[in-house]
Amino acid sequence: MQNIINKLIKIGLAASEARVYYYLLKKEYFTAGEISKLAEVSPSKIYSILSKLEKKGLCTETLGRVKKYSPVNPKAGFEFLHDELKKMEENISELPELLSPIYHSEKGDTNPLDYIKVLRDKNSITRKFESLEKESIREVLSLVKGPLVIDISKPYNQEQFSSLERGVNFKTIYDAECLDTPFLMESIEKFNVAGEEVRIAVKISIPFKMYIYDKRKVMFTLEDKTISETKLTGLIIEHIDLVKGLKQIFDLYWQSSITLEEFKMKENIT
Repeated sequence: MQNIINKLIKIGLAASEARVYYYLLKKEYFTAGEISKLAEVSPSKIYSILSKLEKKGLCTETLGRVKKYSPVNPKAGFEFLHDELKKMEENISELPELLSPIYHSEKGDTNPLDYIKVLRDKNSITRKFESLEKESIREVLSLVKGPLVIDISKPYNQEQFSSLERGVNFKTIYDAECLDTPFLMESIEKFNVAGEEVRIAVKISIPFKMYIYDKRKVMFTLEDKTISETKLTGLIIEHIDLVKGLKQIFDLYWQSSITLEEFKMKENIT
């Protein structure tokens, strides 16, 4: 049951709507009171939920001395929902072109710290990381240590493969201590074969994760050391003088690191 309800939630239904629709499917007619009790939804909210399901084409109301509600056949109901989602996708695809001129227009009351952006949600950090790679046209320099933001057990970062194909130069230094992370060595080798230049920091441990994009922007992902669970903060800074100094730090690490092949020979990795 819960698996079905979770799938309904993933396509956009609220948790209460998903529960009510699931239980509506159990028989031909329900009164609002019956379905409220069965789905364990507050009687004060049940009419609002049924109204929303009706608008989404998933249930119908039968008028009479007592109102009754029936589920719409899932094939018909979700065909209607599919059409609505298609319309939504069309509208979404038009929005970037319509909104970009507004975003890029001159803005008054500029904050002197506007060149610094802070992200505290893991998904937001991942999306920003991928978008910065997509926007890069020349070079991406990375210092990588654990804990990793991206789940590398899933398909590899396709944005980086696309950027490598576009001719963007990727140079990455991995901290040797994080190479026992499952799937990481496999991921590193795939990117290395695709054209990424890889070094391993063995002598000097990498202090923080840093990504430099086109000598113009830098992104840090910093681990919060004040709490027991792993929590990351993303810090994006667009400041050419700062980036210039950080690139010099990257170059020092690059010179003191060893190649992937040297590391594999050293650790006897086949």
